[in-house]
Amino acid sequence: KTPDKIPDKTPNGNQNKNSNNQMSEQPQMSEQPQNKSWKRFIPLFVLVIGLCLILFLMRYYDLRLDQQFWVNMAARYDMINQWIDQNYAIMILGFIAGYTIAVAFSVPGAVFLTLLGGAFFGWLGVILVVFSASLGALLVFLAARGALASFFQSSTSQFINRLKDGFDRSPFFWLLALRLMPVAPFWVVNIIPAMLGMRVLPYVAATVIGIIPGSAVFIYTGIGFGELMAIGQTPNISVLADQRFLGPILALSVLALIPALIKSRRKSSTKLTNHKDTT
Repeated sequence: KTPDKIPDKTPNGNQNKNSNNQMSEQPQMSEQPQNKSWKRFIPLFVLVIGLCLILFLMRYYDLRLDQQFWVNMAARYDMINQWIDQNYAIMILGFIAGYTIAVAFSVPGAVFLTLLGGAFFGWLGVILVVFSASLGALLVFLAARGALASFFQSSTSQFINRLKDGFDRSPFFWLLALRLMPVAPFWVVNIIPAMLGMRVLPYVAATVIGIIPGSAVFIYTGIGFGELMAIGQTPNISVLADQRFLGPILALSVLALIPALIKSRRKSSTKLTNHKDTT
């Protein structure tokens, strides 16, 4: 009798099974990065959709952010004050929530909310505005960083690389100067540091410090608006364009730029010396 064939115990069979398993797992591995890259845009989509919805509601209810807004506020000043006196904590929480949503969804008119904070809450409005604006700015920063930071960090554009190089030399002071400048839109200043990969803690610190001076000026103006509405008069928003109003804020922004420029020059000079030493 011929001996029975001994079963092949070589690992070829196992290798074939492993190779088949690896082949079946490869599509799953390739799908995971695509899912992750798609999901990181969800918070940004939510903010954009929320902004469109809020703008639609403002248009539908004819909520205009102009002089007519203050005419309506003056007519309802006593009624709103009664609501605040009867439900003080709830009205404060409502103001914080509304301001945070307005900043997070980049709704135009945050200046009007700041003036209202001064008119109805006095100097407490500074704390409420700084907290709410910083929280809303942080939400925008996190959403934009998850969606856009990887794209801009891997970009080969010379303009973006120069922008990143200059910003990375002193991100805190550059952001602080941008926060103090009333020229740059608030939502733009929220997104730029996220695109350039700024860390969270310096972003929050520069945001809080940079918001305080402007908030204090607008709250002080809002207190004056409240005093006018209390005696039945309507505030005039043309005061916001006065040079005496914007001058101190512009001066603070220039002062904040000085440390950033000094640091940038120091780092550029050290790079030049290191380059000369290596050559």
